[in-house]
Amino acid sequence: MVEKKRILIVEDAAYMREMLTEMFEVEGDRYEVAGYAVNGREAVEKYKKLRPDLVTMDLVMEEMDGIQAIKEIKKYDPNARILVITALGTPEQEKMALEAGADGYLWKPFTIKNLADVIERLLRKEE
Repeated sequence: MVEKKRILIVEDAAYMREMLTEMFEVEGDRYEVAGYAVNGREAVEKYKKLRPDLVTMDLVMEEMDGIQAIKEIKKYDPNARILVITALGTPEQEKMALEAGADGYLWKPFTIKNLADVIERLLRKEE
């Protein structure tokens, strides 16, 4: 049996957290949601506590934005796998996120297939 990949969802919008959770549940034999964070500061704390295989990171959040959270998580664990998922992103923000250490970038709206493809690619890098 393949070990499930644990995912931390960082997203301030409740409906997006629910949608991502449902998408991961569809692939329930491969992924499990390890936890949620609603802002960057909480994302960093949860990452340290949960040590997930992958983080989905929103960019626009209160308290600490996604770019800053990516930098903090990467400082703590350079091997962290972080996928930015955003609706409000610009090419400049994408560049900043990747420079901060994000491993991938996905624009909203997206399909389960888009999400699964990107995640598989990121998690394969690990091996």
